[in-house]
Amino acid sequence: MTTEEFAGPVAVIAGGLSHERDVSLASGRNLVRELRTRGVEAHVYDFDRQLLHSLERDKVVAAFPMLHGQFGEDGEIQTLLELIDLPYVGSSSRACKVAWDKGAARELLHRAGIPVPDSVGLSATTFRDIGATALMEHVMHRLGHRVVVKPARGGSALGVTGVDGLGVLPSALVETYAYCEDALIERFYDGIDVSVVCHETADGLTSLTPIAIEYEKGHEFDFSARYTAEFVSLLAPDLPDELMARLGEVAREAHRVLGLADLSRSDFIVSPDGSFVLLETAITPGTTETSVLPFACTASDTSLGEVAHDLLQARIAAR
Repeated sequence: MTTEEFAGPVAVIAGGLSHERDVSLASGRNLVRELRTRGVEAHVYDFDRQLLHSLERDKVVAAFPMLHGQFGEDGEIQTLLELIDLPYVGSSSRACKVAWDKGAARELLHRAGIPVPDSVGLSATTFRDIGATALMEHVMHRLGHRVVVKPARGGSALGVTGVDGLGVLPSALVETYAYCEDALIERFYDGIDVSVVCHETADGLTSLTPIAIEYEKGHEFDFSARYTAEFVSLLAPDLPDELMARLGEVAREAHRVLGLADLSRSDFIVSPDGSFVLLETAITPGTTETSVLPFACTASDTSLGEVAHDLLQARIAAR
């Protein structure tokens, strides 16, 4: 499909006001560049007060939300696009609202038989009113002395801290509450980080080649390291073919259980014995230079531009 066949420009919506604004802008710029290599007239549109006016003024024919975090993955931008009846790539506002909350999403995945981390949800209000002393020992007794603390809503490793021992857990929670009023404290699982991207094609839902993510020692929970090439490595995991296939199956099942559409990225921890847990399924996979999605496309003998182009084409055709 050429620019003429699209019959107008495409909006890649990025930026916004969340803590992940800079990451979103980087994703948006990369996605626009990839789409243009496919002959698509694509432009970055910021999520601001001028957005709806700009989309109408420019006669945009479809949108590809690349907003990370609040307003992008919580269903807000999707609600706006549905309101103006503009075709867009990605999950519906309703599905986003469910998947955005890690605790709610995990409950659905658990009920479907998908292995998820043992975790405890704790609000800032409870932490403040009940007190750290009364809570922390019980948390550690259930989950073990090594845990990971993260915001219940959000991404890009913002507010995520690895904790080893009771003494530093309260301060880790305080840091997390700066990003979200609800925290998840989850059991630490030793293993390798593996991500699987799912995308919908004319032949149905498929999964790309699983990708292992390795971080420089000491940067496993570091926001900046995730977007600094010298601190992160993406590579094909050294795993048996059967396990690779199983991760793809589970990622596709998570995509379906959460009611997602078009694209998703499921993040796993795979232990040395071959067991695994699904940490979360992201609604809007990033497209930065250190993101899994572009690398997974290349590893699967396709490209980010081709995948994005086909998803847009399908949305416009469905309209």
